[in-house]
Amino acid sequence: MKSKITITLFMIILLTINNATAQTQNFGSINYNKAINISGKQRMLSQKMSKAYLLISKGVNNEKIKKELNSSKFIFDKQLEILNENAKSSSTKLYIKKVYGFWNEFKRIINKTASLDNSLRIMQLNTELLDACHKVVQSIEATSNYDNKFFENNDQELIKTINVSGKQRMLSQRLCLYFAAIKIFPKNKAEYRPILDSVFDEFSDVIGRLLISTYNDTETEEEIGLVMAVWEQYQSSKRKFLDGDFELIDVYNVTNDLTKSFNKITGLYELLSEGQK
Repeated sequence: MKSKITITLFMIILLTINNATAQTQNFGSINYNKAINISGKQRMLSQKMSKAYLLISKGVNNEKIKKELNSSKFIFDKQLEILNENAKSSSTKLYIKKVYGFWNEFKRIINKTASLDNSLRIMQLNTELLDACHKVVQSIEATSNYDNKFFENNDQELIKTINVSGKQRMLSQRLCLYFAAIKIFPKNKAEYRPILDSVFDEFSDVIGRLLISTYNDTETEEEIGLVMAVWEQYQSSKRKFLDGDFELIDVYNVTNDLTKSFNKITGLYELLSEGQK
């Protein structure tokens, strides 16, 4: 009789633990893969808005760029709300609070009429906003690693791949941002060029790593191949690129294409993770 009671109690405890871990498997009402993708996009949007604001301040009167700035502001705001509503760990909530602090100041500036003085302030602030957004991604990834360690079908390496691929979207936009900054503020070239150089190298290295990822299928490989073909024109003329010797509008168009490609690649990795559940 006692053994039956013991077994019954053990089953109840086990069921309770399983239910508890099942409740923590997701990031609130969304899964971790999507949360990392969304939070990763925040990094990209911080650079996309900065770039668009600089180009407008330079006098590039392109309606597409103005729409890009306005839509990016709206999306950043809404996605930040989603992350804030779904965050459950104290560390993630703290990092999101820091993002709000930088975002409020950043948004105040980009809502003003574009000017070179305001653009210089954006150049000072954009990295702080980017770093704060990146810490949110890292916190979500760390929480997913802790929560999902109980699940045999979980693939934490795939989650990391989604993060790395998603970061390429940000690096694409940061390439254009600092290329534009060198063009617009030549006196600050000594400050901006090393940053552009570092971003250039990281972007190139990750393309190679993703090319041989075990998570690639035919569609992913084809998209990475397209990226490599586009990137070749810059990779073969790195010094020229770092010196700002390409046409700004061409860099704007190419880096937007690269962002779109990596958005697709990241989405494909996310779909793969869904299929494994």
